[in-house]
Amino acid sequence: MTEHASHQAGEEGIQPYGWLLACDARLGHIVRWSANAPAHLGRDGLEVGLPLRDVIGREATHNIRNALAMHGEAHRRPALVFGQVLPDGGRYDVAIHTAGPDIMLEWEPALGERDGAHLSLLRTMIDRIREITDFDRLFRTVVRLLSGVLRYDRVMLYRFAEDGSGKVEAEHHGPNLESFLGQHFPASDMPAPSRRLYSTNLIRVIGDVAAPPVPVISPGNPLPPDLSHTHLRAGTPSHYSYMRGMGVAACVSVSLMVDGRLWGMIVCHHYSAHVLNMSERIVARMFGEFVSLQITNLLRTKRLDMTRQTHGLIETFLKGAAPVADMPAYLMAHLTDMLTFVQCDGAALWVGGQWTYTGQHPPEPAMAAVLELARTRAGTQIWHTSCLAAYIPEAAQYVQDAAGVMILPISSQPGDYLLVFRGEEIRSMKWAADPAAPPRSEDEDGYFGPRSSFAVWTQQVTGTCLPWSGDDMEAATLVRSALIEVMGAYHQLQLRERANADLRQRMLNEELNHRVKNILAVVQSLVSQPVEPDMTPAQHVERLRGRIRALGLAHDQAVRSDGGGLLRALLDAELAPYRERCFITCTGPRIWLTGQALSVLALVVHELATNAVKYGALGQPHGRLDVTWSHDAAQDEWRITWRESGVPAATRPRRRGFGSVLLERGFPHELGGATHARFHPGGLEMIMHLPCRHVRPAPDEQTPDAP
Repeated sequence: MTEHASHQAGEEGIQPYGWLLACDARLGHIVRWSANAPAHLGRDGLEVGLPLRDVIGREATHNIRNALAMHGEAHRRPALVFGQVLPDGGRYDVAIHTAGPDIMLEWEPALGERDGAHLSLLRTMIDRIREITDFDRLFRTVVRLLSGVLRYDRVMLYRFAEDGSGKVEAEHHGPNLESFLGQHFPASDMPAPSRRLYSTNLIRVIGDVAAPPVPVISPGNPLPPDLSHTHLRAGTPSHYSYMRGMGVAACVSVSLMVDGRLWGMIVCHHYSAHVLNMSERIVARMFGEFVSLQITNLLRTKRLDMTRQTHGLIETFLKGAAPVADMPAYLMAHLTDMLTFVQCDGAALWVGGQWTYTGQHPPEPAMAAVLELARTRAGTQIWHTSCLAAYIPEAAQYVQDAAGVMILPISSQPGDYLLVFRGEEIRSMKWAADPAAPPRSEDEDGYFGPRSSFAVWTQQVTGTCLPWSGDDMEAATLVRSALIEVMGAYHQLQLRERANADLRQRMLNEELNHRVKNILAVVQSLVSQPVEPDMTPAQHVERLRGRIRALGLAHDQAVRSDGGGLLRALLDAELAPYRERCFITCTGPRIWLTGQALSVLALVVHELATNAVKYGALGQPHGRLDVTWSHDAAQDEWRITWRESGVPAATRPRRRGFGSVLLERGFPHELGGATHARFHPGGLEMIMHLPCRHVRPAPDEQTPDAP
C-alpha cells in the first residue's frame, strides 16, 4: 500500500521532532498544518486561509519565497532555508517542496551547528572514496564513514540482484550486535510501490518509533495530504511494529540509484531514539548520491574493459574471417576463441545442419531437444536460463555438464545457433527470511531485514548454474552482432560474386566488341589515305606501319589502364627513340586521358614526331623539343604545347599531309578541341586545346611517371 493510500485509511501524520505547514501554490495562505504547529508558533490555533506572512512573519515568508524561486521545481529535492528565526524567537531549519496543489513547509529545530563544518565533513568523506576502484573496498569504506559520521549502531549496504532480492554486501556494527553480512532478503520484502517511492525520495528517516505520530489537520479538505516526499513523514504501523519487534528504535535509509534504477540502499539502525538534523540528512543524501556516481563509474569502467576485450576478440575474428571462402568451417575451427567473451564450461555450434562441440555440453542424443528449445524460445533473440531442467526435464540427468544455457542466434533468420553452457553450481544461501514464506503486505516502508527474529534460513540451491549477468548479456550481444554481420556478409558476398562475374563477362564482351570496331574504323581510315606523290610504296607502307604502331601503343595503354592512360607515359613511349639524338623535355602535372583522347593524341604525337625528324628539331644535331601542358581555368581547358627549336631554316611544308589533316580536322571532330600552329625562326610551335572532359587527375595507384 502506498503512502497516499495509507493516509486515506486515517494514518496520515508526521514524526514529532518537527512540525509542518502546507500552503497554497502561491505561498499565500495556509491550507493544512500538523497538530503541533500552533505550539511551535506560540499560537492557540490555526485556521484555513490565514496569510502565511501573518503566521511566520514577513521576513521568513520572504526568505522561503526566495529559496523556492531559486530552487525551481522542489519535488525530488526540497529547497532549504537554514536557521530561520520566527517572530517568537524560535530558530528553525526549513525544507520546502511541492506536493500536488500544496507547498509543504517542514520545520525542524536548528541545533546551532555550523553548516560549513558539515560541508567540510562531506568533502572529506567524498575524498576518502573518490579514488577507490574496488567494489568491496568501496562498500566497506562507505559503511565505516557513515557509521562514524551519523553515529548509528549498525550501518549496512545492500545490493539488489536482477530478480529483486537483496544481499548485505558490507556492514559496520557495534561489538555486541550480531552480523547480517552476506545474508539475502527476498524481493517480496520490498514491494514495487516501495521501490518506486525509494527511487524518488532518496532518504528516509525515522527518529523514534516510540514517539506517537502527529496528525496533519486539513479542515474542510476531503483529500488527504500527499506526504510521500516529506522528510517528517511517519512510518506505517506495520513498519513500526517490525522495528519494535527487532529492538530497533531509529533508522535511516539512503537510496543508491544507478542508471535511473534502484541499485541498492544504505540502511542504518539505532537501538535508541536518534534524530538526524537537516544538515546531517543533507550530508547523508549527498554522500549517497556520490556513492551512486562512484558505483556507476566502476560499473561502466568494468563494462568498458569487458567491451574492449570483446571488441578485440571480434576484431581478430573479423580479420581472419574476411578472406575465408567457407565461413561455416571457419566458425567451427574458431569456436574455442569465441568463448572467451563469457565465463562458461563449454559450448556447441549449430551451423549448416552440423554440431561442433568444445568443453562440457549435453550428450549428443540430448542435443535435438536443446536445438528445439533454441528454435522455440530464442528465435532471433538471445535467450538464457540458469535452470535448463525447468524447460527440458531430462536435463536433470546432465546438470554437472550443462545446468544452464545461453542461446545466441547467429543468422538473421532462425537456423544457426551458438549455445553456451554452464555446469551446476551448488550454493548455500543464507536468507534473513524464509524465501518460501508469503510476502508481507505491500506498504510504503518495505524493508529488507529479518521478519520476526535474527534466525537465518539456509537454503541449498542445486540444479542451477551461476546466474547470467547483464555483462554476460552485453558481451553476448556484441559477439552475436559480429557473427550475424560476418554470416550475412558471407552470404551477400557469395551472391555479389556470382552477379559480378556475370556482369563482368557481359561488359567484357561488349567492351571488346566496341573497341574492336573502333580500332578497325581507325585502321580503315589510315589505310584509306592516298600515297603521297614523292613517296615510294615501301615508304608509304613503313609510314602506315608507324601510324598503326602508335595506335596500337595507345590501345595497349588503354586496355592495361582500364580505358585510359597517362599523358606522360604516352609521350615517353613515342619520343623514346629520339632522345639520343635530340634534347627532349616533357613538363606538366600528372593527368589521365580518356581512352578516346589517348588514341587521338597517340596519332597526333606520332605525326608531329615523324615530321620533326624530317623537317624539324628531331632531325637536327642541336635540335630541342619541349612538350608542356597546363590547365587554363579561364577557358576550362588543357593546353598542350609542342615547341621545336634549334632548326636553322624552319619553313612551312609545301604540301598538306595526313598530320595536317589530323590536327586541323580530326582533333576538333574527335575531341571537340582546336589546334594552332606557328612557325618561328628556330622551329615550330603547335598548341592543342583539349577540353577538360577528356582529362582527370591521375589515380594514386598508378606507376609514377618516368622522369
